[in-house]
Amino acid sequence: MDYRSSLPLVLVVIAAAGFVACLDEGDGYYCHGRRFDENSIVFGIDETKGADGKVTTSVGYEMIDVLGRGSRARGVVTSTSSCWAENLDDRLGQPHVEGGVAVFRGGLLPANGIAVVANRADDLKLDGPAWTNAGDPLTFESKGFVMPDIDPATIKMPSQTLAVASPADAAANVALASSQDFVVTWDAGDPNAAPENVVVSLTSVPAGAAPNAHGTELRCFFDRSAGTGTIPARLVGRFYTLLAGGQASADAGADAGAGANADAGAAGAITGRLHVATHQQLTIFAKGGWTVYVVATAEQRDQPFSLTP
Repeated sequence: MDYRSSLPLVLVVIAAAGFVACLDEGDGYYCHGRRFDENSIVFGIDETKGADGKVTTSVGYEMIDVLGRGSRARGVVTSTSSCWAENLDDRLGQPHVEGGVAVFRGGLLPANGIAVVANRADDLKLDGPAWTNAGDPLTFESKGFVMPDIDPATIKMPSQTLAVASPADAAANVALASSQDFVVTWDAGDPNAAPENVVVSLTSVPAGAAPNAHGTELRCFFDRSAGTGTIPARLVGRFYTLLAGGQASADAGADAGAGANADAGAAGAITGRLHVATHQQLTIFAKGGWTVYVVATAEQRDQPFSLTP
């Protein structure tokens, strides 16, 4: 899984701090907006496993927003989860800066660690895993990236395996409807294990998009110990609208409530990829209004889906 898919949990922190508008609608806090007076960046380390069982570790970064320029998202926050629908191409990405290097060290990484280099659009990849067990610590530090230096900090790694019970077939196309909840279940694991999250995401790039487009993503974070997670129909419909009608019609539909799904119904089926991953996150607040999100994920599922009105 691309480390970008690990970001949504950070917006729970933003919502709690009052940087986005959230309304209590009984079944959760429905939120939308972007930060206007802060700067944020995400660094990620991610493990994926190919069809041949080979594990690859990748690291990368992305600027989310700087002084009100960047991404915004709509979502719902409850006591047990947070879900967000976002056009990933609204993020600032990797705008040119004078320089910067961030380094992950420890675990099974080389003695000098693995570096995230500023102005490099492609993630750096290494053959093999970066850690051995859930809870293993890696250190992170950075210099440059037009922000204050980040001293070494520790982030614990997520589980490398997760038994997903549903969808049952890891290779089959998953049929979804924009008017229905989408439920994923998994093995809750050892109740005495360190807490971690499971992130479930749906990603699709609209037809005719630019070759390097990241597309639109709906992603939800759940406590692994719950053993299940539900993406509410309201956000499945939001995701459909963002893809079928474009950002402008999606924003208009949001204010109309159920009208978002009605607008989406004029279009046909949408296809994309379903991802499930284990996840850990470290949030660092730095001088100058910078928030640095360091995320670690281990991909567990990558399979196709089709979404109908």
